[in-house]
Amino acid sequence: MNRMTSGGHHRTVTRLAVLTVSGALALSLAACSSGRGDDAGSSTESASAGTEVTQFALVAPENESDFGYNQAGIDAANEAAKELGIEVTVVPDAGYDNIETVLDQVADGGAQFIVAHASGYGVGAASVAAAKKIPILIQDAGADQNVPGQIASAKPEGQEGGYLAGIAAAMSTTSKKVGIVVSADNANWFAMSSGFAEGVYSVDPTIQVLYTSVGPAAYADAAGGKTATEQIIASGADVVFGMGDGATRGYLQAIDAASNVKYIADIGDVTPGLSDPSKLLTSVRWNYEPAYVQAIKDVEAGTFGTVTYPVDVENGGMYLQETDAMTPEITAAVETAKAAIIDGSVVPTIATSAEEVAAIIAAKGA
Repeated sequence: MNRMTSGGHHRTVTRLAVLTVSGALALSLAACSSGRGDDAGSSTESASAGTEVTQFALVAPENESDFGYNQAGIDAANEAAKELGIEVTVVPDAGYDNIETVLDQVADGGAQFIVAHASGYGVGAASVAAAKKIPILIQDAGADQNVPGQIASAKPEGQEGGYLAGIAAAMSTTSKKVGIVVSADNANWFAMSSGFAEGVYSVDPTIQVLYTSVGPAAYADAAGGKTATEQIIASGADVVFGMGDGATRGYLQAIDAASNVKYIADIGDVTPGLSDPSKLLTSVRWNYEPAYVQAIKDVEAGTFGTVTYPVDVENGGMYLQETDAMTPEITAAVETAKAAIIDGSVVPTIATSAEEVAAIIAAKGA
C-alpha cells in the first residue's frame, strides 16, 4: 500500500497482537491486554498527565468488506500498531445500538486509548471517556468538542482528495463527461464532490460533471447504487466517482457491466470487488494511520484532547491509489496539485450540502 506515514520512535516492544472480534457484545478483550487489564483504571486516570500506551482498540460499525470507511479504519489501526510496536484490538461489526456499552467493555479490557470509528459514536464516546477517564478519538467533530485528556477528533479533508481525483478524471475522460454518485447526504461526500468538480475544471472547464445521489441515507443500498451508476453511465459519463460504503457494491456491478468506463473509488481499495480490475482508475484513499499515531503520542505526552487530527494530503492521510491506469502524465499532474494544496496556493472548496455542490458544478471553475 503506497502511503506516507508520520515519523516516530519505535518502541522496544516488538510483539504485535492483532485480534479481530466478531460480535461486539461478546468481547473477550482481557485475553489481549498483555497484563494491563487489571490496572486499566489507574493508568487511564492519569491520561491528562500522560499515559504510556501499550495497547489500544478500534471499534467500527461494520467490517473491512465494505471497501471503504470501515476498511480504512481497521487497516490504519493495524498499521499504527505495527509502526509503534504496540498491541491493537479491532472490534468490527459493532453497529450503532448500545455503543456506549461496547466502548465501556473495551475500556475495561485494558486499552489505554480507543478509536471510536463512526461519527455516530461521539455522544457515547464522550460519556465513556468521562466515566472511565480514558482518551477516545472520535470522528468528524469540531474542535469545540475536544476535552483535554478525554476526547479529540480525526477530521478527513475530503475536498483535497476529491480535487486530486478530479484531475485524474479530467485527464482520462474521452466523452468529456464525468459522473459523481453518492449514497447519502453526508458532509464528507459533499466535500469530496466539490473538490472533485474543481479538480476537473482545473484541467478543462468544458468537461461536464454529472451528480446524483442514491438517497438521503442509502449508505448500504447496493441495488440503488447500481441503478444510480447505470443512469450516470447512460448519460454519457465514462469516468464515475462513487462514494458509498455498502452501496459501493452496486456501483461496482454497474461498472463491471459497462464498456469503456473507468471508476474512481473512495476511502478503500475496491480492486477485489471488480471482476475486471483494469476498470479502476484510482481510489481516493483515506489513511488514518498518521492521525492515530500522532493521537497516541499525544496521549503519552499528556496533550491529547487539545487539537484535531487531520486526515489530509499534507500528512499522507489523503492520497490517490496507484494503478496501471494512472499514467505518468496523470501522476505528475496530481503531484503538482498536491504540492499546491500543501503550500496553500490551491484551496479546494468544502461544500456542505447538495445545493452547494450543484452551485460549484454550475460555476465551471469560474
